[in-house]
Amino acid sequence: MLKIVFGQRDFLQMNRRGVNMYIYQLTHNHDGDIKLIGYFSSWKKARIIMKKYRSSVEGFKDYPTGFKIRKIKVNEDHYIFI
Repeated sequence: MLKIVFGQRDFLQMNRRGVNMYIYQLTHNHDGDIKLIGYFSSWKKARIIMKKYRSSVEGFKDYPTGFKIRKIKVNEDHYIFI
């Protein structure tokens, strides 16, 4: 499941300030089975969704330590060799 959550208002405010822009990727890993939960405009928003999944979503609440929030700079390549 790929879910992109990125507020247009947040993006425009960051862009106008001329600062580096970041998004936050939320994933869950259990025994090498990595699930991408979504992209968020702030760490706080990613954390809120992580808490929701951790407490109430089947398959995730059973493995609460598998979550990871990764900060990613936008407008840069992030090529990964797998």
